[in-house]
Amino acid sequence: MKAILKNTVFSISLSVSAIGLMLVPTLSAQAAVPTDASLLRLAKVTKVVERADDISNSGAVAKQIEQSMLASLPDDDISEEKRRRFDEIVSRYSKELASDSDMQSMNRQVMSIYMAAAKQHFSQEEVDAQIAFYSSRTGQSIIDKQPAMMNDYMAEVMPIVMKSTVDRVKDIVPKMAAEIKALKLEE
Repeated sequence: MKAILKNTVFSISLSVSAIGLMLVPTLSAQAAVPTDASLLRLAKVTKVVERADDISNSGAVAKQIEQSMLASLPDDDISEEKRRRFDEIVSRYSKELASDSDMQSMNRQVMSIYMAAAKQHFSQEEVDAQIAFYSSRTGQSIIDKQPAMMNDYMAEVMPIVMKSTVDRVKDIVPKMAAEIKALKLEE
């Protein structure tokens, strides 16, 4: 169970990173490093903090975690009552993960990471072009549709990631345990 939860948190971290990368296209820096002021404007126009908040507060993310974890349980080993209790536990902790307690700290970290990454990959000219595009009606429409598209994407991807992770863990852990046991016997 701990391994499934740990892998779920890892999968979510990867997913959140992928979402962040999809918010702003990656281009190579070719000229002047963008200013902090322009990057703050770009972050505002592309709603970087709002999207991070959406991800953290999304019931959809908690539901995806819950569904993925439930899907990973063997059907023949779990009674309906245990499945219901498991669902309650996962739901409760998923809500705790999405609490507002550390939102401001997380937002500062998100912005710090965003600005550092943007400075590595974008020139001032590219940042200015993105601000111009994402300030447009079309750009704002794309930004506004991105969360729903990602929710649909994640709803399809998370079960695949979870099943693959659980399958690998089921295969690898016994082998690893056997090697560790053999190592202990050598002592």
